[in-house]
Amino acid sequence: MGRYRLHAAGLALGSLALAGSAGAAGYEVREQSAVGQGTSFAGAAARNDDPSLIFFNPAAMSGLRGIQGALVGSGIFPDSTASAGSATRNAAIGGSPIRGSLGGDIGLDAFVPATYATIQLAPDWHFGVGITVPWGLVTKSPADSIARYHALTSSLRTVNVTPALSWQALPNLSLGIGLQVQYASARLSTGIDYGAIGAAQRIPGFVPGARDGRSTVTGTDTTVGVQLGAQWEPVAGTRLGLAWRSAMFYELRGDATFEGVPFPLSSSPAFANTGGRAKLGTPDTINLGLTQRLDERWTLLGGLEWTNWSRFRELIVNFDSGRPASITEERWHDSLFASVGAEYRWNDDLSLRAGFAYDQSPVRNAERTPRIPDSDRYWLSVGASWQVHPNATLSLAYTHIFSPEANVTLSDPGPRNTNLFRGNLNATYQASVDIVTAQLRFAF
Repeated sequence: MGRYRLHAAGLALGSLALAGSAGAAGYEVREQSAVGQGTSFAGAAARNDDPSLIFFNPAAMSGLRGIQGALVGSGIFPDSTASAGSATRNAAIGGSPIRGSLGGDIGLDAFVPATYATIQLAPDWHFGVGITVPWGLVTKSPADSIARYHALTSSLRTVNVTPALSWQALPNLSLGIGLQVQYASARLSTGIDYGAIGAAQRIPGFVPGARDGRSTVTGTDTTVGVQLGAQWEPVAGTRLGLAWRSAMFYELRGDATFEGVPFPLSSSPAFANTGGRAKLGTPDTINLGLTQRLDERWTLLGGLEWTNWSRFRELIVNFDSGRPASITEERWHDSLFASVGAEYRWNDDLSLRAGFAYDQSPVRNAERTPRIPDSDRYWLSVGASWQVHPNATLSLAYTHIFSPEANVTLSDPGPRNTNLFRGNLNATYQASVDIVTAQLRFAF
């Protein structure tokens, strides 16, 4: 029985690296600025005209005079629904169909806040602080979903505090550095077919699908990283920005609990609650931006971001009980986010924006799971900024994200892998996301 407990907790903690964001590919959250979102974040690393842009490049503070601040709030409204699917149990226990619903919309609406403050310390020096949510996800499948033995609830939340400093090294060159202090909290739950486990052990009265339960894993940790950036204006009206955000490494300390364990399995230490530790990282990113001013009204923007998702080679879970570690292979690949946009200055008080982006998914087809049935995404964005007061500017942005259908095909390798008979799953998901962001900027 011991091997079942080991892998139940291990699979749940291992899925931390497979949780994805509602608004962006993987589990990245880009919704940190209404000004940037209005152009699908095209040129975000090269802009220096708004406090919220220090999230993308700390060197952006060099263009901000006096004391400035920004409050940002984003509503993310995903729709990720299985349009078709079926599931069966492992042939070792009869291969019977797994009954249930397709699961409905597994994406939960979310509110993502961000706040920024900057101060000009000297003509060439700026200090700023950003409080953001750079990574996260919440998805939830109902208890009767055919995918319940692979995923029920997935929640990953982060809070990042970044004090940053910028220096105008040359009239056309600024440099920036930031320290990231980041807290992460994760919670994942998975259904367990205790009936199948008992049937495999030939316990009288146990039938696959008749005695479902649940395993839940939680984990938290705080870690640190750095952010570096530069902005260069080779000629008047042309600005290039380059920023690097370091990887962050966690050792998530968590608890694994089991619910609904029937007798006689409940009397076995195989399903006793336990603690554990899982090492997990967020990837490093490189962001390149370009802004090109055409005249007093028009500015063109472009951006390219590379995310080092291939860091996820394996995830190791260690248990307080001293049992052998559980190792989960991860095979995500690096991804690109490419965007283009334009900004039109209608008058001194009003600016209009639009943009398009291609957001490449890091999830390979073979590793796609119902926790995040991720696929490539296409962004269409519009936005505007209106100076409502000499010291205050209101910015709004709207984005619609299109995704092609994503197929989930998972095979149950059976008891030799001690995977608790999670079942074979074939499902097709359709996804889209709507994002509305509002921002209020203050300047003194």
